Amino acid sequence: MNRIELVVQGHRGSRGHYPENSVIACKHALDLGVDALEIDVVVSSDGELIVSHEPYMDHTMCLKPDGSSIDETEVKSLNLYEMKASEIKKYSFGTLSYEKFPHQKKVKCHKLPLIEFVNELQKEIGDSFPTLTIEIKSTPNGDKIFHPEPKKYADIIVKTIDRLDEQWPVIIQSFDLRILKELDKKNVEFPLVVLNDNKEMDIDAICEFLDFIPEGYSPHYEMIDETIVNDCAELGIMLSTWTVNEKAEAERLFGLGVRNFISDYPEIFD
Repeated sequence: MNRIELVVQGHRGSRGHYPENSVIACKHALDLGVDALEIDVVVSSDGELIVSHEPYMDHTMCLKPDGSSIDETEVKSLNLYEMKASEIKKYSFGTLSYEKFPHQKKVKCHKLPLIEFVNELQKEIGDSFPTLTIEIKSTPNGDKIFHPEPKKYADIIVKTIDRLDEQWPVIIQSFDLRILKELDKKNVEFPLVVLNDNKEMDIDAICEFLDFIPEGYSPHYEMIDETIVNDCAELGIMLSTWTVNEKAEAERLFGLGVRNFISDYPEIFD
């Protein structure tokens, strides 16, 4: 692989090394030379986008404000969509052992509103403005339970992005096509990327549902084949893939024509 040809995105920062979706994980990813930072957001009760993969306090990662553990039975009751951003920040994560990433360094972190997260990151990295690939977490079953309905969600997204320094390049991606469709109706200037882990849904079916051609398409790496690469090229769609953590797999995909990778271990592309 020729690194110059690649776009490497740090998955949830650099999840293989530091707690996911944390400022320190993003700072480390940039130290490793990534071109973009991939993070997830959910919504608080007061309408803030919160940097978090789950819309609740995961008992395997999070601790209560007093440092006590969270029982598995109470996880879904600690619903971020029912909590204000100020309350969410009182919980911590990053100090528990993470079985999937046993070498991940333990650092006490907090779930921050996106604006505050970006401001904290800016203090760490100075004048550089790497691309922020922001994944919107939502599902039809989660409407009005873990997040707003698509139209209201899209309004929150646009208002929040407008509050960011205009020098930050932003990409919005989601598995939820409804969100992308609502954002397209608003004629947003930032690129929209479709995430996909459904082998039964090809890019043509996705475009038909959306009623527009998205700027990007990002299927799970196991779905990538020559047909997907060619279809994206014909439609002029940027192709990326997730989550590629093995160098041999990265090289296979590179051979097929993939040039944009999301990884927990960005250093494998050096």
